[in-house]
Amino acid sequence: MTESDYAGRQLRVIRSLMERATIYRSLSAPTALVGGLLSFGGFATAYYAKHNRHEPLSPNQFLIVWLVILGLTCFTNLVFLSRGAAQRGERFFSAGMKCALMSVAPAFLVAGALTFMVHRPILQALLWISFYGMGLLATQHFAPRSLIALGWAFFLTGCGLLPTWKHLFMPPGHGEPSALVVSGLMAATFGGYHLAYAAVVWALGEERVVAPATVPDDV
Repeated sequence: MTESDYAGRQLRVIRSLMERATIYRSLSAPTALVGGLLSFGGFATAYYAKHNRHEPLSPNQFLIVWLVILGLTCFTNLVFLSRGAAQRGERFFSAGMKCALMSVAPAFLVAGALTFMVHRPILQALLWISFYGMGLLATQHFAPRSLIALGWAFFLTGCGLLPTWKHLFMPPGHGEPSALVVSGLMAATFGGYHLAYAAVVWALGEERVVAPATVPDDV
């Protein structure tokens, strides 16, 4: 395949996704519901550790808890997206899926790398919030408005908190924000925002089965 042929196929994929922007999504509403509930579970874990075990989560424990939540949410998303592709008569790893993955990959890979370079839970949380928003916004040329709104919510929240978190979460005389405080921030964003997203998608009727797009899958 020549470079011009490849570029032409990519343009056809993007054009098809733009035409289907009201229904194409890389994050399903059921996944958002599950991810939101799991995020509140992460906060409950931090609350239990501090008030029942009388020992707050360590930075490593905080990271493990939220990586487990990420893994469970991603697995759930794969299951729902696979079922949706089967209902539409499409291959799961279709041209649209490839395009979506290529769009979100840069932001998500950078966030993943920085996660293991920054060992402070508050900074990890702010990085996850900001780069997750950036990843969703990278799909704005073919994603529905509800997904783009979710991306802006995360991105603006991250941008707003990065320069102000010390004033909000570190009052005079207090040290580093505890794992419970940071888990509360994660629950408010990854929990609250995702639950609101799921509610909006179902209210607008965007989560529905549609005819498969006429896009070649061998891009």
